[in-house]
Amino acid sequence: MSCHSSGFSERGHPAGMHICYLYNHENERRHTIAQFIQSGLLAGEKIGYLADIPQTIKMDTYLSRLGMTPPDNLKPEQWVLAQTETTYCPDGTFQPERMIDHWRSFYIQAQQESFAGVRVTGETNWLGKKLPGIERWIEYEAMLNDLVDELPFQRILCQYDVNKMDGAMLFEVLSVHPMMIVAGQIVHNPYFQQSKTS
Repeated sequence: MSCHSSGFSERGHPAGMHICYLYNHENERRHTIAQFIQSGLLAGEKIGYLADIPQTIKMDTYLSRLGMTPPDNLKPEQWVLAQTETTYCPDGTFQPERMIDHWRSFYIQAQQESFAGVRVTGETNWLGKKLPGIERWIEYEAMLNDLVDELPFQRILCQYDVNKMDGAMLFEVLSVHPMMIVAGQIVHNPYFQQSKTS
């Protein structure tokens, strides 16, 4: 089984990982995510990034915010930056099944484009807006575990600012992620509970 780099960890890990990234500081997050993206780009993978940003921000601008310079050989379709709320809730409501279909289509497209793999990550500060359907968020996170069993995404990395979470939300988030980041390393999450999907 081949192992792949996540960029911020010295250890390689097999494909098919759903990872919880809890962070306290924005600078720490930017550094970790920049390494995560850069590693994927260098490996020839397609990157999907859902960011809590205005739709008008361009990819180069956002990469610069992360402290990154795009590789010279970056293909336009290799790094897809999208706004979180309009992707998760295109009609103003959140539907987990629709998002799973979105990621499945993203993976299939990457295969058709002959990329070496697929890694995706998303920011979650928008959850505070409590849009209709968002009560199913943890169900969606659990469904991602089934998705990586079905399709070997290299990494699905979910970003959470612990300063914006209460204890109950923190426990729920941890319960649906098999892996987590601790001190810059990907480790098995002891709080993970097997699938909550029906």
